[in-house]
Parts: sequence; C-alpha cells; structure tokens
Amino acid sequence: MAYDLSSLNVASLDFTQIKRSLIQFLKNQDDLKSLDFDNPASTTNMLMNVFATATAYNGIYAQYGYINSFATTATTLPSIMGIAANSSVLIEPTKCAKTTRTITTNATKLSAYSTFTATNPNNAQVIFYNVEEIAANTTSSIQLYCGSVEEFTEFDYNTLSMPLPYYIDPDTITVNVTNTNTNITVTWEKVDSVTKTSSGNQTHYAVLNGNLGYLVTVNIPTAQTITTDYKVVVTAIRSTGSAGNGAVINQRTNATFNTYDLPSGGVDLISVNKAKTQLRFKATGQERCVTLNDYKQAILNSGISGTDIEDNITVAAGSVPGQVKIYVTDLSSSDETPLLDYLYTKSLVGINLVYSL
Repeated sequence: MAYDLSSLNVASLDFTQIKRSLIQFLKNQDDLKSLDFDNPASTTNMLMNVFATATAYNGIYAQYGYINSFATTATTLPSIMGIAANSSVLIEPTKCAKTTRTITTNATKLSAYSTFTATNPNNAQVIFYNVEEIAANTTSSIQLYCGSVEEFTEFDYNTLSMPLPYYIDPDTITVNVTNTNTNITVTWEKVDSVTKTSSGNQTHYAVLNGNLGYLVTVNIPTAQTITTDYKVVVTAIRSTGSAGNGAVINQRTNATFNTYDLPSGGVDLISVNKAKTQLRFKATGQERCVTLNDYKQAILNSGISGTDIEDNITVAAGSVPGQVKIYVTDLSSSDETPLLDYLYTKSLVGINLVYSL
C-alpha cells in the first residue's frame, strides 16, 4: 500500500520529535490503526523507539557529513584538509619556529640538516637545522628550523607520490632521486602544483594536502616520469611548533653567525578558523589581492607575528585611486615594512600600499 509521505517529518535531530512524528504518521494509516502506538509497554511503541533512534543517528551523521563537506561550514581540521586536497591548495596545520641567519663556514662545508643546539625561553633544549648544504669558506644567508629530522622512502610508483604526516613542515622538505643504474642522485626542485610550462621532463615536485597528510608528488605537467629504476628519499623536519620561538641558537665550529635574529613563527596547531581563512584565500583568490577583503585574508596568512587576529586588521581604500591603506593594531614597527613587502608580491600592478589608519 502506498503512503502519503508528505506529512512525515523526521528531519529533526531530536529523538522525541522524530518518535512523535513517526507515531502520528503511522496512526493515521488505515491498515495500522489497530496497533497500540501510545502504550510505552507495547511492542509497537518499543519498535517506534528503535526506528526513532536509527533515524536520529542517521540524521546526525548525514548533517555532520554535509556540514564538513564545505569550507564555509566545516567544523574539523581534517575536513578542511580534505577540502584543500580537492582544491589543490596547501594548508599547513603546524609550522617550525625558524629564523634567517647569515653564516660563514670555515674550511669544512655545512651539510644539509646539520644540528644547531639551542635553548628556548623556558630553558628547554631544542634543535635547529639548516636545509641546504653550504660550501666551505662561504658566507651565505640560510634559514634554520626547529624540530627533528625524519626520512621517508615509501614512494608509490603508480600514483607518483609519497605520503607524509601532517606534523612535517613542508618548507623543510628535500626530495632526492637516485638513479639506481648510475648511482647518481639529483635533488629535485619544489614548484607550485598549478604551474604549467611548455617544457616537461624537469626535476620538479609539488606538495599537496591529502586527507590524512601531505602528498609529495611528481605527477605534475613539468616533471619527468619516475620509474622503478629510481629510488626516492624525502627528508624533512618534524615541527616542534612554538617550542623554538625566541630560542637562543648556538654556533657550530664550522659555521659562525653574522646575524642573530631570534626564531619565530612556530605554531603548534592552527585553529579551524585559521585553516578556513587560508583555504578561502588560496583557493578562490589564487593568492592575489583584488578586493579589500583579499588584503585582509592575505594579512591573516602572512605568518608575520601579530597579524593573526582579524579584529586587529584594518584595510580601507585610500584618498586617491589605486591606494590601499593597511593597519594592524599593536603590530611591531619592525614588522611594518616586511608586511607591506609581502602584500606587494600579491597586489596588482599600479596599487600603492600605505601603512596607515
């Protein structure tokens, strides 16, 4: 027998409302009027409890799934990472504390991922690492990252990619590819995953979000194809988050410092709102500032200390065409110029940025 389902309302997530709607609907069916729906001790009423419970659970799971399928409503960080993976953008849930130092090496080269011992403001011992090798008797500017070094070798030759856990800082990744026939190793270059050039067969790789971690992939238009004749080894630094911020770093015997900026920018785990901001900015704007809101989103994603609170950011049109006024409450004066420099790289030609209320 066909039933008129238009009067059945079980979209609520409340058990009592679902049960009441089920009973009211079924009691109105001619072939079911003899059943005892209202007696809590009856088998029919107990069956309504089972139906209402199953309906409520299914509704909750469905709503949770729908909510976490869209960036605007997602409530969990893994959901946003999955959306980012589908959008081919990179969201970084944790970051190493880092600093840029000018160093001078002596007669011994500084190998990649050499250790620099350090002490943070809580008197805890932490370790910093360089990522690139520096030749002997050289003065060079390098970045030092706080964490621990890990190595990964599980390359998938079918998908041309390798999974990495989200506790890795993707800025610290090095991809070394060795031809097992010649034993020649080449360090590959990281590129934007959406970059397309006319020339292929390049030693290029990209880093993308996956549902459970990063994907280091060579499955991009510019990269040469890796066969089983090659061995892929990825080295990267596991982030210790904020533990390295403000740490005092010790020099090495083969590498002395010429600059002494304290490390900063270490993040234990970004918030869901921060991840949403990054996703919206990177996925919809291609990291270009066109509207005033684009500038606000860019500032929130700058990584510059003091720019991560939206209510402290003011962006407005200037008094002349093409002028954009930027201001961040309590931003250090030393960070004003780096912030403007960062925004200019994302601005359209002809835009004049002014740091002012």
